[in-house]
Amino acid sequence: MQTLIALMPQGIDGHIVFAMVLTVLLHLTRPVYLAFRRQKTGYGVVFNSVTGLPMDLVTVRLIDEHGQTVSSAVSDKHGRYRIAARPGEFTVDVAKQGYTFPSQYLKKHSTVYANILPTARIRVKDYGIITKNIPIDPAAAGRSKVFGVHIALGKNTQYLLAYLSPFVVIAYPLIRGGILPWILYGLYLGALLVRLLTFKPGKPAFGTITDAETERPVSQAVVRIFDAKFNKLKETQVTAGTGRYAFVVSPGAYYVLIHKPGYKRVRLNFPDIKREGFTLTYDVKLKRLPMPVARTNIDTQAPAAPTQNIAYGDMG
Repeated sequence: MQTLIALMPQGIDGHIVFAMVLTVLLHLTRPVYLAFRRQKTGYGVVFNSVTGLPMDLVTVRLIDEHGQTVSSAVSDKHGRYRIAARPGEFTVDVAKQGYTFPSQYLKKHSTVYANILPTARIRVKDYGIITKNIPIDPAAAGRSKVFGVHIALGKNTQYLLAYLSPFVVIAYPLIRGGILPWILYGLYLGALLVRLLTFKPGKPAFGTITDAETERPVSQAVVRIFDAKFNKLKETQVTAGTGRYAFVVSPGAYYVLIHKPGYKRVRLNFPDIKREGFTLTYDVKLKRLPMPVARTNIDTQAPAAPTQNIAYGDMG
């Protein structure tokens, strides 16, 4: 113990070093905290790779192997964009005058955003909303060497550091004593507490269709979305083994029909969507149809499956 005390800086210098250590610990564990918070937000963010600021009015397009644009979006004032994607491999085209993509500065890690898209190629495994954060480089501005050198820890290391650091750094106020070290330690615990209180997973970037009895995902369910005003089919998706689907829509009125043989049809009504880029990703439980009774007459045609209607109100 005497050796540890001897190695510590004395007086106010020791308190300054202690404060710097606490700040660095918060900084190093920030990416994994952001990853937890943002991975289920239902949107991605386009941001300046140099300043970390979100970029508005950036066009993001998803292009298939045939060169056709399958989906597109424009980022809002907070840099947020929403693109619904089907399974497959795509090229992501990001366009804003004066900026370039892919980024040459940020390839894997950012202290501001996690879940970065480092290349223009992306593989989508299931229906859902793309939530990758996209760094774009200012074409006319250089990047200071300070931005090129940073410490990046692995996810597991960050978790371990976040869990153990409160128990390790308490050694300083215990050994040194005094009010200031305990105040600094209290502020550090307060910052961690704020993180814990905001560790609430957001709405997933997809809706899931499950069996009402078994609660297992339903595959091969046909999900169609219609423009309610013109009764026009907008898009069709067929669920995979995970039962997932996702739609991104503009303001208007819509309804979604979900059908699979052996189950009751489901209709979801959205009469008043007011927000641009709104995501329709609601979990739905399908109810099985009763077993048909054998008929003895000539007419053996089964009656049409009943439809379960679910209405949603103002979706602003």
